[in-house]
Amino acid sequence: MTNNDAIELTKKGKLQVVENEVAGVVWQTGISGSEIWMGDLNVEPNIKTEPLHHGASETVHYVLKGAVTIHYGDKFSTREKLEEGDFIYIPPYRAYTVNNEDTANGVRIVTFMASEFVVNYINETEIVAIPEEFLEDDFEIKRGQDLDAGTDQTKNMPRKTGIQSSKIWIGRVTGEPAKDSGAHHHGKAETGGFIISGVTRLLHGENYKEYVELTEGDFLRVPPFLPHIERNMSDTETVEFLTARNPRNIVVNLD
Repeated sequence: MTNNDAIELTKKGKLQVVENEVAGVVWQTGISGSEIWMGDLNVEPNIKTEPLHHGASETVHYVLKGAVTIHYGDKFSTREKLEEGDFIYIPPYRAYTVNNEDTANGVRIVTFMASEFVVNYINETEIVAIPEEFLEDDFEIKRGQDLDAGTDQTKNMPRKTGIQSSKIWIGRVTGEPAKDSGAHHHGKAETGGFIISGVTRLLHGENYKEYVELTEGDFLRVPPFLPHIERNMSDTETVEFLTARNPRNIVVNLD
């Protein structure tokens, strides 16, 4: 059972399969907290999922490897192709399909849900009842080249916003070589992270003497109000990672 007051680290290769009902489609848990879930979705070559939705959970997909086509809307007639680095927001109770049209290569997607992991597969003719509170929500796509740099920041770690919804902030962060973020916390926001490339340490505890080290493919959960410092351990290379929070991008700098 997860201690929701402690840092949670899941190393690459240690993710747990949480759902594999559809052949060629595997969901894996990276981290799971009281208000967030973060993991990955793997779709084998030439596979299209059954229609699915995520119940009351808000969901964002980030394409890490490959390209994928998302079908949604009336009779799944809206078609959007997503490339590596693109984000898509999936509103609660909205059905869609994921189609990997590549006949040779699989697709890997990093997924963040708030408040919990939910996957409901349905048939193509089934109508999903959408509660009134979610009727105005809609799909949103943010291309990797269009991320918003006007985001609350810590020094040496510029953040760029991908998606901001009522329960999710998710974006991409760059850590400069041999630099750190300075001490900060994220208020009431529960935070998940995924390392795209590089090596970083998250320092915490008394006088920031404790740390966890993260490398490419690792997932991390940081509980609310926990003071910490992110430090890039390379003198020459940046570290790139996804950060996602529920409910928004709260940054309280302590230096």
